This record gives sequence, C-alpha cells and structure tokens, in this order.
Amino acid sequence: AIEAFCRLALVAMSLNLSLQCIGFCGVDDSVDPRLLAAVSQRYDWVEWGVLFRDDMQGKPRFATFEWLDDLNSINRSRFMKLAAHLCSKYITQLLNGDTTFVKFLRDTHGFRRFQLNATAANNVDSSSLGPTEAAALRKAAEELSDVEFIIQRNEETKALWEGLLSSVPPNVSFLFDESKGRGTVLTEYPPPPPQGVRFGYTGGLGPDNLKRQLELMASAGAGREIWVDMESSMRTRLADGGDVFDVAKAVRCVRAVIELGLKPEAA
Repeated sequence: AIEAFCRLALVAMSLNLSLQCIGFCGVDDSVDPRLLAAVSQRYDWVEWGVLFRDDMQGKPRFATFEWLDDLNSINRSRFMKLAAHLCSKYITQLLNGDTTFVKFLRDTHGFRRFQLNATAANNVDSSSLGPTEAAALRKAAEELSDVEFIIQRNEETKALWEGLLSSVPPNVSFLFDESKGRGTVLTEYPPPPPQGVRFGYTGGLGPDNLKRQLELMASAGAGREIWVDMESSMRTRLADGGDVFDVAKAVRCVRAVIELGLKPEAA
C-alpha cells in the first residue's frame, strides 16, 4: 500500500498540478440524491453542480425544486459540495443587484459556489454586459463574502470579467470555458489569471479523456491549484429515449483522478 501511494505521489508531482475539486454538472431528477451523497461521503472533493434556469426546470439536466428538497433532506450536515450554475433570469437578477435567490440557495440548501453562465446559450443577453454588471457582481461578492462566485470566462463574457481584473474580489473565480457548454474538447488551455485568483478549466471533459486533459492543464496551469468541471459527458441515453445523469461515469472520473495521484483513495 505504501509503495502504491508513493507511485501515485510521484505521478502527481510529475504533473505539477494541484486539484481543488472535480465538478459534475447537470444532476437532476433522473438520479437519486442518495447516490450522490454516497460518493460525497467517500470523496469530499467531489462537487455536484445544479443548473438553474426558470424556463427549463424539470427537464433533463435541470432538477426540480422538489428534487432539491429531497437532496436537502439528506444533506442537513452540509457535507456535500454543491454549486449552483445560474442561467437566464437568475443571472439577470443578480447582475441587477438582487441577491435574493443566491441567499435562498445558500441558506436553505447549503450551496456555497455560484457559477454565472452569462451567455446567449443560457438565455442571457450577453451584449448587455458591461461595467454596471461588473460593479453589481463586485458588490454582491462583498455582501456575500461566505460564498464564491464563478464567472464562466470566455470571449462572450469578456465585458463582465474584464471589469474585475484590476482588483478581483477574493471570493470571485474564473472558469475558463470557450466551449460554452457545447462539449468541445480543447487541445490546449489558457494560462492562469493573476496570482491569488482561483480558476478552473472545462470543455468536453469526461471519463474517456480526463487523464490526458489533466496533463494538458498541468502544462498550462504553472503549478497552480485548479478545479475541473464537466456536464455533457455525464449523460447516458436510455433505450426508451430517456436522458439521465450517470453516476457510474462520474465515478470513472473520480478513479482517473486517483490513478493520477491528484487525490487519495478514501480509507
């Protein structure tokens, strides 16, 4: 066992990469939250991402609020890492200075990270983004210092994140995502943001390519700590046409991370 641990440690050192967490987005009513809880209990560095879009709730990838209540009933001790991926009106509200929904998810369901998917694909008029919206996000970050706001950083959202670069709040981070949720696999990754700013990578990641992509991230990440996030590859199409979140695929990604030595196997 000691030899195996040493081998994994050497692999991790050779990658020059530190992994904060691995995120699986799109958990929904197709998966029993007790399965997610079982994974979290063993691997506390796994994060579950819930998409919030008012015109899509209840459809594949978008959990109902009833499902969220069930999740909450088994997460009273808040041992699960939860990220809210905000879309549509929830983005508009936040960037208009209304933090009510963020506070609701934090206080009633234990969400601690909030990703802003401020793109047209997520029903947001990205052409309206500018200094006013950046200032509103900065104010929200100051008001809610106990949560983290993640900006989906790409060319489309540049007017939002560029307005924060001069002095990024300590609880604002960047997710590099030129794929914009389309599942496009990258051949190289952008360099890190300024020191002190947390960041992650996404784009076409999944159980079949995660090891190789983490190696590419290590080349770009300059030894910094990152997180990774994935969505499309976590889906499985059933014979009856159903589209479900596949926990088995998530566990394969967990194993890939462990095999690279980036995280230890649970005792």
